[in-house]
Amino acid sequence: MEASHSEVLAALAAATSQDINQLRPAEMRLKGWETSPGFYAALLSAFADLGQPVNVRWMAVLCMKNGVDRFWRRNAPNAISEGEKASVRQALVACCLRELAPQILTQLAVLSSKIARHDWPREWPELLNQLLEGVQQPGSRQQALLVLHHVVKTLSSKRLAGDRRLFQELSSSLFPHILLIFEQNMAAEAVTEGTLALKILRQITVHGFKAPYEEAAVRSFLDSAIPRTRVLIEMRQNASDQAAIQKLASLMLKLLSDILEHHPFSFGPLVASTLQLIDNLILNDSGCSLLFERAAVQLLNLLKGILLCSEFKSDAFPAGQQAQQAKSQFFTPQMLQALCQRLVARFLPLSQDELKQWAEDAEAFAADEGGECWRYALRPCVESCFVALFKEYNSHMVPPLIQMMQSNLSPTTPILLKEAIYTAVGLVSYELYDEVDFDSWFRGPLREELACTQADYRIIRRRIAWLLGQWSSVKLSPDLRPLLYSTQMTLLSGGEDMAVRLAAAQSLRNSLDDFDFSPEQIEPILGDCFNLLLTLLRDARECDSKMRVLSVASFVVERVGQAVRPHAAALVQCLPQLWAENHPMLRAAVAGALVPLVSALGPDHNQLSNFLLPVVETATNINEEAHVYLLEDGLDLWLCIMENVAQMSPQLLMLWPRVATLMEMTTEHMQICLQLTKAYLLLAPTQFLENHGRTLVHLLNDIMVDIKPEGQLQILRLVELIQRAEPAAMSILQPLVCRVICSVLQGDALPLLMALQLSVLARLLLDAQNVIAESINSIAQISGETPDAVLQRVLEVWLYSMNIITQPERRKLLALALVTLLAADDRRFCGILLAVAEVLNDVHGPQGDTLLLGSIALEEDSCEEDSTEFERRRKRLSLTDPVYLRVLATALQEQLDRLKRQVGQQTWLQLVSSVDVETLQQVRNFVTLD
Repeated sequence: MEASHSEVLAALAAATSQDINQLRPAEMRLKGWETSPGFYAALLSAFADLGQPVNVRWMAVLCMKNGVDRFWRRNAPNAISEGEKASVRQALVACCLRELAPQILTQLAVLSSKIARHDWPREWPELLNQLLEGVQQPGSRQQALLVLHHVVKTLSSKRLAGDRRLFQELSSSLFPHILLIFEQNMAAEAVTEGTLALKILRQITVHGFKAPYEEAAVRSFLDSAIPRTRVLIEMRQNASDQAAIQKLASLMLKLLSDILEHHPFSFGPLVASTLQLIDNLILNDSGCSLLFERAAVQLLNLLKGILLCSEFKSDAFPAGQQAQQAKSQFFTPQMLQALCQRLVARFLPLSQDELKQWAEDAEAFAADEGGECWRYALRPCVESCFVALFKEYNSHMVPPLIQMMQSNLSPTTPILLKEAIYTAVGLVSYELYDEVDFDSWFRGPLREELACTQADYRIIRRRIAWLLGQWSSVKLSPDLRPLLYSTQMTLLSGGEDMAVRLAAAQSLRNSLDDFDFSPEQIEPILGDCFNLLLTLLRDARECDSKMRVLSVASFVVERVGQAVRPHAAALVQCLPQLWAENHPMLRAAVAGALVPLVSALGPDHNQLSNFLLPVVETATNINEEAHVYLLEDGLDLWLCIMENVAQMSPQLLMLWPRVATLMEMTTEHMQICLQLTKAYLLLAPTQFLENHGRTLVHLLNDIMVDIKPEGQLQILRLVELIQRAEPAAMSILQPLVCRVICSVLQGDALPLLMALQLSVLARLLLDAQNVIAESINSIAQISGETPDAVLQRVLEVWLYSMNIITQPERRKLLALALVTLLAADDRRFCGILLAVAEVLNDVHGPQGDTLLLGSIALEEDSCEEDSTEFERRRKRLSLTDPVYLRVLATALQEQLDRLKRQVGQQTWLQLVSSVDVETLQQVRNFVTLD
């Protein structure tokens, strides 16, 4: 239904109302008009009318922007008409240039960029000229620059070759104009316009030229960027608008970082001047006093980028040679010593802001930012730069750090400096392996400092806790492990500061995450360890802190395994309380922590059964919004329960339909869903198949239609497990059997897939010949062939494929099934006898059937104490497999004798004489034919 201009205005006004009774109906009306002709022309009139309220105009622009996303493309359903789009394009730039409300102008700029992404240059070639004309007018310069920035930014993000070529052509023509505007605004100290022009220049320079430094104008601009950055940083202190100058300086440094990242060869000539800038502002006291935090982060990241840039480590190109020369001249032993001392003494100590945050909220202070926080946070940036320096110049960086460490061990050393030195020693622990005797340091000075009870020494105790975790996997004698764990328990105690306790918890995790970890060394204090961790868990207020501590407790359980059983009661009591807090991320952590706990408890996890199943039910309920956080951990927990449970319960049996629902929805969780189904089959095959067998078979049959070979392999392994676990239920497999036979008849499956398909048919021949007969009859009716013709085609593929199947167990299984066909059909006598003879040669050794003897090893392994209930069930099932129970030579002899009785002596002799001499000779090594 078309809407009038007045109706659209009324709806827009109502949509900005705080009254929900007006808001919701208005939103519905606006949404209903999105596909109506004339709606976007009405929106254009609404936000172009400066007499309308600002909130109404703002809402009109938002509606237009959302509509462009969905309906502007020509091939979009209910696309906006070409006439309406033309009217919007014609009026949009003029609306932008006269707009005074900042919030509306920003939305109009974004709207213009979205339309330009689709229509420039074909339908909207005049856009850039109109904006450049607007830049020349003082009254519309800022508006035009803002719109141009958004348009250029959007166009630069297009990645198709044709689009990139167009943008490069645009950049070449646009760069001189924008550079002139930038220079004019900088000369006039028009910082806002200069910042917008610089944003445009950055996008053009980084994304609009293949080799920016080869362009004369760009080269001149880049050469001036570094001295201009220093000038901006120096003038910031005395500027009236420090924030604007700071933003401009940061943007200039961002330009240099982007050039280094995207065009390292163009940055090569800039390395020397960049390093000089870093020297002046980082190493020089007067320059360092001018720095603001964002600039320090960017400069140190530039230093790190220059150090690690692989293009600067090769002299194959002139830019690489320039960079290498600049680095060798800058990174002298004296400069590296100064850098080491400056980073440790000036940038690594805790700042007053950090100490204040610690005092106000220790948990927030101790939060681990993680990810790529070094890009924007000073401390992670300094740490990553320090590590990069050590890796590149290890021999020159080690001596000054060791000297600082040795000269600042006394109690009179300022606490913040000592903490910074300990931080540095921990960050580069691997590089200091041969320089630091950590055993002696730990036994002596570190333990003495931990005994200090002064209030400020919490700073040192927290850093020592972290340091122990850093060095424990690098250089710590095994006999000191018990002392290490005891020290960490002391730091975890309730009397310590919360930040110290959290650091000690993470340190404990790092200590246990060691290749040479021995559970026996921590077992004596395992009870104290869990009590302290759970106390910390209860004392923590922030969800993030709880998740971190819970992760540590979970990791301890995982590492000590069954040794946790005497101490599990406390965990069993704590986890339901955490689950009850109903925070999705915390619940996901609880579900994840339950996995190693259930695995460690094994069958004894029944004490958790009243809690576990509700957790699984909640985590796998796809109708709940929180399932996006919980599903993966919930499935892992469910599988762990199934692998360790001793017997099937009605509640577990009722849960399986959720597996079917997940498999119908997506293949994302296909693997774990199939693993769960296998666990159900091994636990209670009869009970499971009676309740869910037909549902499962129909589901697998549907999935097999368009799944990749890798998925078909997993499904066929499950089908084979059904055959082995419950041979009496093979009749339910008929829909799948028909699909398997059709696939075999095509004969183009990969060897591994063909082996599994033939294995499924082989087990049917051995235990359920009626099922395969019915399936062949069904295929024969569809194809118009006789059942016998279908069978002969299957046998032809089967016999041909025997040569490409390599697994001995599969070959023996297929041979056992082929032997059963000898007495039923003697037309393939020669081919079957040859195939079976080859398998006999493979599986027979001096003491007989080697696979049969292999079952003895399986029987011995089935009693391993460390195996899960799932593994024990799997091994017991293997002991019933015909591959390990039946002797192939005996089966062949029985079928040959049967065939001889059926056909008589004369026909028998004719059959034997039809076999080549070599095959007969091989067969007679295992059976008698006379």
